[in-house]
Amino acid sequence: MPTRTQYKSNEEYNAYYREYREKNKEKVREYYRKYNSKYRKEHGYQNEKNSAERYPEKQEARRITYNAIRTRVLKKKPCEVCGADRVHAHHDDYSKPLEVRWLCPAHHMEHHKNQRMLISAV
Repeated sequence: MPTRTQYKSNEEYNAYYREYREKNKEKVREYYRKYNSKYRKEHGYQNEKNSAERYPEKQEARRITYNAIRTRVLKKKPCEVCGADRVHAHHDDYSKPLEVRWLCPAHHMEHHKNQRMLISAV
């Protein structure tokens, strides 16, 4: 893979790398899975702890959703986009913890990516 110094500008390098990631999604995903697993073993789970402290409303909504699934008050459904069985519960509004959208990990990540792009475009 080329290095950043082989390009005239960061924009060129970023464009190349965006294209590379798009073409090699599974390869990149596997790399980051291994990297994150190793990093978390070495450095602990500080981000999760910090997130829980900084966003207590998210933590509370997740806890309520988890308990609702566990007690069968809330039933997991297939992904809204592709119909996959392995799904995440996505909250559009954390003040309504039982109102969730069911998205597979790939579409959940894609949804957040689209949300970030909308916010940065404003």
